Amino acid sequence: MANLRRIRERLGRYFRPDIYQRLLPYFLPHRLPIVVVFAITGAQSGLALLLPWTMKLLIDNGLSGQPLPAWFVRIFPFGFKVRTSIVIFAAAAGVVLKLLDYSLDVLSGSLKSRVDGGVNLRFSADLFNHLMRLSFRYHDQTTVGDSIYRITNDANFVSTMGWNNFRHILISVVQFVGIVWVLLRLDWMLALLALAVAPLQYAGITLYGKFFRAKSKHIKAMQSVTYSYIQQALSSLRVVKAFGQEARERRRVEDQSQAALEAGIRLGVQQTIYSLALSMMGRVDRAFILLIGGIHTLEGRLTVGGLVLILAYIDQLQEPLDLVGGVLQNMQASLASAERVFEVLDVQPDVRDEAGAKSLGRVRGEVAFKNVTFGYEPSQPVLHTIDLQVRAGSVAAIVGPTGAGKTTLASLIMRFYDPDHGQVALDGHDLRTISLRCLRENIALVLQEPVLLSGSIHDNIAYGRPEAGPEQIIAAAKAANAHEFIMALHDRYDTQVGERGVRLSGGERQRIAIARAFVKDSPVLILDEPTSSVDSRTEAVILDALDRLIVGRTTFVIAHRLSTIRAADQIFVLDHGRIIERGMHRELISQDGLYAEIYRIQSGALGGRRDVEVL
Repeated sequence: MANLRRIRERLGRYFRPDIYQRLLPYFLPHRLPIVVVFAITGAQSGLALLLPWTMKLLIDNGLSGQPLPAWFVRIFPFGFKVRTSIVIFAAAAGVVLKLLDYSLDVLSGSLKSRVDGGVNLRFSADLFNHLMRLSFRYHDQTTVGDSIYRITNDANFVSTMGWNNFRHILISVVQFVGIVWVLLRLDWMLALLALAVAPLQYAGITLYGKFFRAKSKHIKAMQSVTYSYIQQALSSLRVVKAFGQEARERRRVEDQSQAALEAGIRLGVQQTIYSLALSMMGRVDRAFILLIGGIHTLEGRLTVGGLVLILAYIDQLQEPLDLVGGVLQNMQASLASAERVFEVLDVQPDVRDEAGAKSLGRVRGEVAFKNVTFGYEPSQPVLHTIDLQVRAGSVAAIVGPTGAGKTTLASLIMRFYDPDHGQVALDGHDLRTISLRCLRENIALVLQEPVLLSGSIHDNIAYGRPEAGPEQIIAAAKAANAHEFIMALHDRYDTQVGERGVRLSGGERQRIAIARAFVKDSPVLILDEPTSSVDSRTEAVILDALDRLIVGRTTFVIAHRLSTIRAADQIFVLDHGRIIERGMHRELISQDGLYAEIYRIQSGALGGRRDVEVL
């Protein structure tokens, strides 16, 4: 039992049945070309075994004049009476066999590329889809660069690990068995001498494989950090340039890249030394074979052509041994990538459709929080026992100091997170019992910092409802006070907004985001400080659009300026994650609590203006 356990442990360094089982569905659609490639592989192995015989035929029968072998006479009974014809045939046969091998190589390469590309593409797409489905708890703790690296680099292990390694092993086994069989028939002593190096090479492969995968996985993690630094710098390029930190970001990327490069070089040197050691074993073994074979030739036990044939096969014998060594190395690297990828795929979304999740169609929009407690870390609650109810079609304002939990409360309505305790309900249904698709279709979101995607203005307005027609897009833009500035652009609705909408001003981006909410036409609306980053003139234009947008919708306004909550039916004041006050503006002022204090401070700071900020 102990020996069996050790064997399983050793095989586990290279073969993971659980991983292969998970990869099988990606290969089943390509089973026909895979079978053809394996058949071609077998044929090429046979050609490789046949090709050295043309040299023996040329030397022994064409040049030395020895009688043709009986098997050759049986195949060609009416020809090759002249030695010159034997020489021509041997040379021509070598060329034909090589051309046939090249032709099969081209066909096999084409099929392999198709299979590799299809499998890797589908797997990468599934990995990307899984990352998109993972909840914000995962993404809050993982850098974008690391996720990108796993999709673009690590995911490519599938084709290599899933079938290319097996194909190489098949080539090696067929060639090895065939060559050994021929060598044993030609000269058993030289055959055994050729095989003597195999156990030593296998021992070297086993010892090397113990630490290769861990080092390879560590290097991949270092490279993914470099991706993260690049992504962060490019996505925050305006801040980087504004603070003159280009050199700092460059050094950070260079230092991390250099560290990963040096680790890769060290591992590469180790691999080279390892490969050279295996090769040296083969060369020493070949030298002994050449010595013994020469003696056998002098003694008449071998012909010159037979010696050349044996040496050719011994050279070929080294190829499968080297190939197996390379495959075992590659398996370690592939397993390192596989472990990194399946670390992600094995993460289950915290927020997902539960069994029996239902679709409600278009909801009325009544929202309730019932004794809700939530923390990004369970031991550090951000919201404490929140109880509130907002009638369908009414406007609720959420105000409070920075860090009070206003945006977190909105995130729970969108079900970006699930509460640790209590429940959030829509039309009396716990959000966890509603399908995510239904929930998100019924809620529109306008953020403090409007997020636009690369593409045209038309595409961004229609993002929440791709099937919307031009008339609906234009109507939404007019309602959002965006149509006028759009028509002044060179390409109008086809204008490209650039990365994150960089070609538009902040106010223009916000109006596009409002138009997007108009097109979506959801019964529940969340406005997360929608005017906090614009000037007073632009704010007036946006507020005019928002007044039209909130009509008939259940609206949550995370307030930054009092002007944005002028239409609120009720105001909830948050402080340290608790609702400490609730009511209308006049009621809260009369209570002389936190709301009134913030109002007085801001009013005094701004000379008594009523449309002041409340943080």
